[in-house]
Amino acid sequence: MLQAIRSKASSFVVKILFSLLIFTFGVWGIGDIFLNRGPDTTVATVGDRDITADQLGQAVQASIQRLSAQLGHNVDAAQAKKMGVVTTSLQDMISTDILSLEMERLGLRIGDTAVRDAIISNSSFHNAQGQFDRNLYNQLLAANHLTESQFEEDTRSSLLQAQLLSAITDGVAAPQALAIALYRYRNERRVADFVLLPASAAGTIGTPSDQQIEAYYKAHDEQFRAPERRNFTLATLTLKDVAASVTVTDDVLERAFKDRQDEFRTPEQRHLEQMLLPDEATAKKAEAELAAGKDFATVAKDVAKVQDPSTLDLGWVSNEELPQELGDAAFALKEGGTTKPIKSAFGWHILRLEGVKAATQKTFAQAKDQLKKEVVQDRAGDRIADLANHIDDAIAGGASFASVVSKFGLKTTTIADIDDKGNGADGKPVDLPKPPDAIVHAAFRTNAGQMSSLDDLGNDGYFLVHVDKVTPAAAKPLAEVHDQVVQDWQDAQRQAALQKLAQTMADQVDAGKSLKDVAAAHGLVARTSTPFLRTGGDARVPASLVAKLFETKPGKAIAGISADNVMVAQLNSIVAADPGKELPAVQQVLTQLATSIQSDLVQEYAAGLRKTFPVEINQENVDRLM
Repeated sequence: MLQAIRSKASSFVVKILFSLLIFTFGVWGIGDIFLNRGPDTTVATVGDRDITADQLGQAVQASIQRLSAQLGHNVDAAQAKKMGVVTTSLQDMISTDILSLEMERLGLRIGDTAVRDAIISNSSFHNAQGQFDRNLYNQLLAANHLTESQFEEDTRSSLLQAQLLSAITDGVAAPQALAIALYRYRNERRVADFVLLPASAAGTIGTPSDQQIEAYYKAHDEQFRAPERRNFTLATLTLKDVAASVTVTDDVLERAFKDRQDEFRTPEQRHLEQMLLPDEATAKKAEAELAAGKDFATVAKDVAKVQDPSTLDLGWVSNEELPQELGDAAFALKEGGTTKPIKSAFGWHILRLEGVKAATQKTFAQAKDQLKKEVVQDRAGDRIADLANHIDDAIAGGASFASVVSKFGLKTTTIADIDDKGNGADGKPVDLPKPPDAIVHAAFRTNAGQMSSLDDLGNDGYFLVHVDKVTPAAAKPLAEVHDQVVQDWQDAQRQAALQKLAQTMADQVDAGKSLKDVAAAHGLVARTSTPFLRTGGDARVPASLVAKLFETKPGKAIAGISADNVMVAQLNSIVAADPGKELPAVQQVLTQLATSIQSDLVQEYAAGLRKTFPVEINQENVDRLM
C-alpha cells in the first residue's frame, strides 16, 4: 500500500522523501524469525543512536509486504533475505537516522500548515481529476494501520528531511538533450508483418502407444495430481462496513470546506495551436504572414510545411504542462492571438490561442456531497485503523478466532474445497473478495485448526482466515487420467511441430523471401500490425515478439510463442518519434530525469554525512533476524 503512495508522488518534496525513506509501520505478530534474539539487540549504531533488531524486523516485514504486493504473490522471509531486503531496509534506516541527526544539529523545524499542504499535494491521494480525494487518503491510511494524526507526524518528519536536502537539490535540472533522447527511445514505434500458425498447420498428430502414454504420464506426474484442498472460514472487516455507522453534521462539513477550498479549484486551461519552425528566419517569415492576416493553418502549410493540419493542435493544457518559455507566452495571449517566435530545444514555435477555460471554484453546495463522503471515510479510516490495531493485539495475546470475530463484529464466510489456485471442486474460481490471491495464500500458509495473521484487502479493509480442514494432494491413477494424458501428449507433439515450422518459415524470410509469400506457400495469410511501442500497442503481437522485433533489423524475421500460439513476424518498418510535436510529454520526461538526478545527489549527500555521524553495524545481530 505505502509503495503506492511513494510511486505516485508528484511533488519534488514527496518524491525525494519517499525515494529515500521507508516508513516503518508498527507490525504485530511477526513470528519467531524476528523475536529469537539475545540480550543485545542492537543491529547498528548511528552517531549516538541505536537501531534495534525489533525496529529492523518491523522495517523488513513492511518491505516484504510491499514486495509481495508488487510481485503479485507472497514473499517469505528466506526469499526476502536472498533478495537483499534486510540489507536495503537497514541502509534506509541508517540514512534516515543520519539525516535526523543533521536536522537536530541545524535546528530545523516545520509547521502544521506545511504538513497539511504536503499531504494535499501528494498525488497518491488525488482522484482522476487531479484533486485531493479524502476517501482515497483514508483508504491508504487504513490499509497501513495508521490514523490521520500518525501519518501527519510521519509527514512532518519527512518534510524536515526534505527541507534539509532542498539546499543541495534546488535548481538541479536534467539536460534537455537527454530528455529528448529518452523520449525518442520510449516512443519509437515499429510495424511488422505477422502470421499465426493454426493447429492444423502441424499436420496430423497420431495416437500415442501404451508405452508412450505411460512414459509421458511418469515424466509429467505433477500434471496429473489432485491438488491439496482446504476448507476455511474467512472473516472480514471492511471500510464500507465501518463507514455505515459514521454520521457527520453540516457544521463539520462547512468547516471542512473552509479548510480545503483549494481542493475544489480547477486551474485555468488554454486550447493552443502550435507551429514548429526549423530556424529563426522561417519563424520570422511565418510571423510576418500572420501579421498580414493570413490564416494560421495556411501559414503552417506554406511556411512550416505542415501537411496534416491536425498536428497543429496541442489541445487543452495548463501553464504547468508546458515548458516555461512557452507557458508564459501562451498564458499572456488573448483569445485568437498568436505569440511572437519563441525558441526552445525543439526549434522555433509560434502559438495561437483557440480558447480559454477559466479557473473554477466550487461552492459549498456543489462540494457538500463529496465532502460528506470524504469526511465519513476519514472517520471510518481512523476507526478501522484503531480496530485493526486492537485485533492485532488480541491475536498476539492468544485470542481465539471465534472470540476475535465476535468481539470486533467481523463478517464471516465459509469457503469449502478450494485449491491453491483459488479454484473449487468444479475447477472454477471461487468467489472471494479482492485480492483473492492474498486470501488463498493466507489459507494455504496457515496450519489446520489455526488462524492467520490480520492481512489487508487492498484498500478496502482487513481479513483473517481460520483453516478448518486440509485434504492433502494425491496422485491420480493412470486409468483415471488416461484421456487427459493422451490429449496432453498430442498437444505437446503439435506444439513442437508448429515451432519447427515457424523456424523454417523465419529462415526462408531471412534468406530473402517476404513473410507474405512464405505464408501463402503454406496456405496461410500474413497480416500487418499497427505501429507499436516497446511496451506494446497491437494486441495481436505478443510481448515476447515485441521485444525481439525491437532487437532486429527491418526485413528480418523472428519466431515466437505466446500462450498456446506460435507466430512468425517480419519487421516491416521503424517509425521514429518526433518530440517537437509532444512538448508536454517531453516536459514530463525532463521532470522525471531531474527528480532522478536529485535523488542521486541526496543519496551521495547522505553517504557524505556518515563521516560526521559514524556508522557501526553489528552483523551478527543482523544475521539473527533470519
